[in-house]
Amino acid sequence: MVLKRFLRGLLLSAVAVGFGASGIALAIPNPQADRLPPAILSFTSDARTITVEALESGAAQIALSWQTVGLTDDFSLRLFALVLSDWAPLTDQNLPPIGSARLVVQPSLDFNPPTYRLAIFDRQNRVISQHIVTLPFDTTAPPPTPQIVSFEATVGGVDFVDLGQNRARIPVVWRVRGRPPTSNLIFEQLLPDGRAVSAELPRLNRWIASSGEGVVAPILPDNNALNIQLRLRVVDLADDTVYAEQVITLPIIRGGAPIPTVAAPVNPLPPVVLASPTPPN
Repeated sequence: MVLKRFLRGLLLSAVAVGFGASGIALAIPNPQADRLPPAILSFTSDARTITVEALESGAAQIALSWQTVGLTDDFSLRLFALVLSDWAPLTDQNLPPIGSARLVVQPSLDFNPPTYRLAIFDRQNRVISQHIVTLPFDTTAPPPTPQIVSFEATVGGVDFVDLGQNRARIPVVWRVRGRPPTSNLIFEQLLPDGRAVSAELPRLNRWIASSGEGVVAPILPDNNALNIQLRLRVVDLADDTVYAEQVITLPIIRGGAPIPTVAAPVNPLPPVVLASPTPPN
């Protein structure tokens, strides 16, 4: 629709010039009245790339600068960041026609690199002009060796009855360092027959942060099992490369005995839901 209006404006200008050459008197347009829609001339970043570790550190910053033309009170200029599959507004105020903003770079909560959108809206909330800036992951520097710094449960055991009824929930905390952009964390349970099954609960997105806490859902390995084994792996989803893995073992508590507790982290991170349906027993 915007392109049609723009082309129609060009056509009308050409017709007006033709009429003028034929000697027909035309009204002289007011140069102060800009009837064309506003546009974004530039939208740039002061950063070129970012590493996964810098992104997840919460300390990396980016400066975004922009310049527009024709922006009047009939339009609004807004800034967004890509979060999962949607654009999250970074401010509830209209931005000035020319300006800049310094932001702490936040993960997209997906495999997308940090991505920002600057858009002009009319009074009907229709997009008139937009530019997008992406901060790609750095692939030039030698990648670090991925490693699992820590993987722990915050309880010292799991109840036998809860396991048998598929209602056992084990809080875990983890910290991974040096992961590639295409890798993810996989939480599994190792069974006595050598199989590994998912210990994750359903969630809306596949990506899991390098550091966090969440809940896994183990099953009863068999009626005579004395313990369960939970495994964390760092896996490249592009080619299935396993970079690192770590296993923790928890005893199965029977007969109503109290479940041992483990000291919680001093500064716990916000909880995360770990995904995939619990396999049937």
